[in-house]
Amino acid sequence: MGRRVKVSWIYSYGAELEHSNDKYFLCADCHTNKRYISQLFAAESTTAAIQHLTEFHKIKKPSNSTDDDDDIDNNAAEVFRLVMPFNEDEYKQKFVDWAIKLRLSYREVTDEATTDLLAYGKPSLARLLPTHHSTLSQWVKDSMAARLPFIIELVRSALSNINLSIDGWRAHNRREYVAVCAHFVDRKGHPRTLLLGFPRRHGGHTGNDLAVLVMPVIIQYGIGEKLGSFVMDNADDNDKCLEALQRSFSSIDPETDRIRCIGHIINLVVKALLFGEGVSAWEKSLIEASEEQRISLWSLKGVIGKLHNLVIYVNRNDARREQLKTRMRVTKTSDGKLFVGVLLSDGGIRWNATYYMIERALKCRPAIDLYQAQWKPTDKHDKHKNDFLTEADWHELELFHKLLQPFERITKRLQSRADGEGNEGGQGSVWQVLYAMDFLLTKLEGVKDKIDLMDADDKDALPPYYSAGVLAAWSKINTYYELTDQSPIYRMAIALHPAYRFEYFREKWWKREDWIKTAEKELAAYYDRFAADWVVTEHVDQAETSPSSPTIDDEFDAWGHTTDRPRRGKRRKVETEWEIWIKQLLSEDDKKVKNPLAWWVDRRHAWPVLSKLALNIFSTPAMSAEPERVFSDGSELITDKRNGLGDDTVEAEMIQKNWITSKILRGIATPRGLYKLPD
Repeated sequence: MGRRVKVSWIYSYGAELEHSNDKYFLCADCHTNKRYISQLFAAESTTAAIQHLTEFHKIKKPSNSTDDDDDIDNNAAEVFRLVMPFNEDEYKQKFVDWAIKLRLSYREVTDEATTDLLAYGKPSLARLLPTHHSTLSQWVKDSMAARLPFIIELVRSALSNINLSIDGWRAHNRREYVAVCAHFVDRKGHPRTLLLGFPRRHGGHTGNDLAVLVMPVIIQYGIGEKLGSFVMDNADDNDKCLEALQRSFSSIDPETDRIRCIGHIINLVVKALLFGEGVSAWEKSLIEASEEQRISLWSLKGVIGKLHNLVIYVNRNDARREQLKTRMRVTKTSDGKLFVGVLLSDGGIRWNATYYMIERALKCRPAIDLYQAQWKPTDKHDKHKNDFLTEADWHELELFHKLLQPFERITKRLQSRADGEGNEGGQGSVWQVLYAMDFLLTKLEGVKDKIDLMDADDKDALPPYYSAGVLAAWSKINTYYELTDQSPIYRMAIALHPAYRFEYFREKWWKREDWIKTAEKELAAYYDRFAADWVVTEHVDQAETSPSSPTIDDEFDAWGHTTDRPRRGKRRKVETEWEIWIKQLLSEDDKKVKNPLAWWVDRRHAWPVLSKLALNIFSTPAMSAEPERVFSDGSELITDKRNGLGDDTVEAEMIQKNWITSKILRGIATPRGLYKLPD
């Protein structure tokens, strides 16, 4: 009882505070100089405080102080001491973000066992954690509301217009949603891609129905006057959607601002290549068909159908899969390596799955040939042998695989984000749409020329099914190529690329002089319209930010400066930025430019109008891949197991997961007292 109370030397440089039975050391110097983030330390042990004083303030323990005075506990429990200053609001925010980022069930997160784990070694933390899933659901929505103003300001202050990619999705639990993603250049010149809205779709699928869902998102972020391009698939309802939105936002031009997703175009072209004309009706029949009927329907699709049926037959039964693996163990792949695995099924949905199915089959051809040679029917009704692949079939599959390779590679390049460091507008940007279509068209035309020159009876003639597919694909890509003429953005994107400029068209389209002349006129007119709108906008912005009237000093300083007033005498025509740009010759340095958006950001003061147009264009994606990424991520949240989540909670979690992943929220402080527990 009469034992002397030891006081550590650290309290010569601070004070002890107590809150909810927890004791803390307050650093006097940090508190005085308002360094709040590093002023408070847990006082259960003096280790953290001593480390702070030694490393931050260069204050060492006095020589007359004993080790006992420091009260340092070096046991294993020290690992769990709070070293950083503790902030209840930040702790709760990290708790919410943990649940969002890992897609954790609210019931599991608020379960007693989870609370015990999180508060282990620090029981007082339990009082901060929610104990009911409804509380966590409310916290997720509160977090969204607190962060929204920051994102709104970020979007509104963008250097570029706000381009939107929009798509719809049906989850596994049959609920339908629409993703509205923004693509823009922020005020610091960095390209950004963010999810702005994820509304639930309850109604129909018309263009007007979609516009009703998109409109509140535009209004919420206040971007009605900053809208750029709309990247959507080729459905006619999307045209109607833009027409409906134009009635509320006059800046929208439904024809000019309509960017057709290049991924969707490639999908349609390749499906025509693989399955011929009328593929939509055939796919619909597949959905409605029985298992036996599906086999018959696939058998109508030449060598692709034969391979599909073969893969399905082998993979459907574990014994047959093992039989094929046995053959794989005694054979080598087509490239001379040992491979033991399974055949890949195309699923009948994505064309690239069909490509990978063909690629795997060609790789495993020796094993498949051996399997077919040794196969014995299980009963007399087994028609599996009808789908065995012959030498001619393998040759045709090789033709398909070779032709599909550039489609597969380009799709991967175009679906990448155009906002990575060193890739600002370089990959996945709208400038690549015409470029990619030109490239793929030459591949198809190369085969088409061979088809046109060959006689059907020629022994070297290409297989009929393959030839028909090539012609169907060539026709499909030409159809969509013509549709790109409806918007000048596709052509302007290449014309503004420092490494290509308008010279690209003069070189690649030299046979079509009329098209080139028309393109020159249309792009000049498009620039003139944009420049006129830009001048009006800039004047409005300057009027809002400039002082109401200049002072005498301002007038005196500005009096001697030159003005834009026409000089007396003969007037000289002043060239526009576009006219100067289109006359410039390509330099060797310009030809090496890989990130056009960053190039224009660095030159926006030299080209004030043209750079603004360039930022709008190069921040526009080539395809609506971002909504697809959102849907892929959403499949982990929107499940039968979590059907109880409200639509507003789903949207708040989906959007915040996107923001957290993009790291846009770093450094944003949590409002004090934001997360409250029920009484």
